[in-house]
Amino acid sequence: MLSGGVAGLAAAALTVWTSPARAAVAEYFVDSTGGDDAADGSRTRPWATAARVNQAIAAGAVAAGSTVRFRRGRRFHGIVRPGTTSGLRFESWGDEPEAPVITTYKYVQGEQCWHEVGDGLWQVDLSAANIGRTHHGHVSSWTTEIGFLKVGSTLHGDRKTSNTALTEDWQFTSLGSIVTVRCAENPSIGGRRVWLAVAEPILEGRSGSTVRDLAFLGTGRNAVQTASSAVRTQGFTLASCIVGEAGGGLASDGVSRMGNGVQVWSGATDVLISGNTIVDCWDTAMTIQGPAVTAGPSWSNVEFTGNVSDRNMQTFEYWSSGLPDPSAVATCSVRGTTASRAGASWSAGVRLDRSGKGSHVLFYADAVQAQITMRGNEFTGASDAYLYANAGVPVGLSSDENTIRLAPTTRLHWQRSERIEQRAAWTAATGLERNSTFTALL
Repeated sequence: MLSGGVAGLAAAALTVWTSPARAAVAEYFVDSTGGDDAADGSRTRPWATAARVNQAIAAGAVAAGSTVRFRRGRRFHGIVRPGTTSGLRFESWGDEPEAPVITTYKYVQGEQCWHEVGDGLWQVDLSAANIGRTHHGHVSSWTTEIGFLKVGSTLHGDRKTSNTALTEDWQFTSLGSIVTVRCAENPSIGGRRVWLAVAEPILEGRSGSTVRDLAFLGTGRNAVQTASSAVRTQGFTLASCIVGEAGGGLASDGVSRMGNGVQVWSGATDVLISGNTIVDCWDTAMTIQGPAVTAGPSWSNVEFTGNVSDRNMQTFEYWSSGLPDPSAVATCSVRGTTASRAGASWSAGVRLDRSGKGSHVLFYADAVQAQITMRGNEFTGASDAYLYANAGVPVGLSSDENTIRLAPTTRLHWQRSERIEQRAAWTAATGLERNSTFTALL
């Protein structure tokens, strides 16, 4: 089940499939085990890979309003790019209990694929030419960077900048196409599976697209993100999906590392993120962020509703920069979230910017002064604080009628001293959570 369709992935970088454009709305089916990328994508002759889906969309062979269905119980190594085709739906099919998993993970083929290059140092070459030889899985068209390793159920994110800094087992470097791992024995000894998270977003949310009942797990960058401010996302829904195991890739400064569950970039309107489970992210489960849009609202009608967050550094993050349109109002709501264990991310012990970041709510610059409403959420347990506000609480934040459960020693607000026993003083000083329920975790 894990290797199905891999041959199709290898060919995806070299093959251009031909299919006649279909004028009518249709359903397309994808099965990594029983499919064939040379087939027509029907239920009886499904495609095999996400790469085939993307090619068909880019070629105009999938009509606006069509539905693409991934087979349940299957793993698809690849990415999903709806492009500019409006009204596409991405869903599941089949009777298997597990949602289809779409992932940018690679995995090393076996012991013979590692080369020992020093005492306890092992290397593998992830260049595209070696697909099927040293590794299987996702082949990115633009990067071989790895954000973290996964061995068994453990995510290892202790990434170094040079091989000389590798002193503990499962520390690693990702330099060009070469990944070097410190391990006392061959990393794949005894059939042990080593997964490597390629730093490429799995799903790009585009205008008019709806995504339901899929799992996006395993990437060195964001798991799900909307398009850039230059390509505004207007109308995108992500519902009942599993999202996570995300991050560890380098940011544009080449030093900071990043990775969110669901990131809604500036310029997005009418976005609904509903009923998803988001876990194991380097940074935050959900976020709106980006530079201000100069014409129109930077965000409008962005709703996060009924989501579950666990083992992320943060639950919700917001920041904005630049000069917004003074006549436009940015709006976002966060409602019905069930969030636990902020700060329990796999990144907690290895990130450079650790102080205070294990907080449910995280705010940086507030150039846009977005109107953010937070109601009916449950925030339970945080390693550092309920709220972190680097540049102060956003002026447009309205947060109330939530349930906040923290240990007695955990701060309510990282930049202030109050704990849960001093909640009355904190709410009076900040104007937040006046009608919320506070409980001390013992």
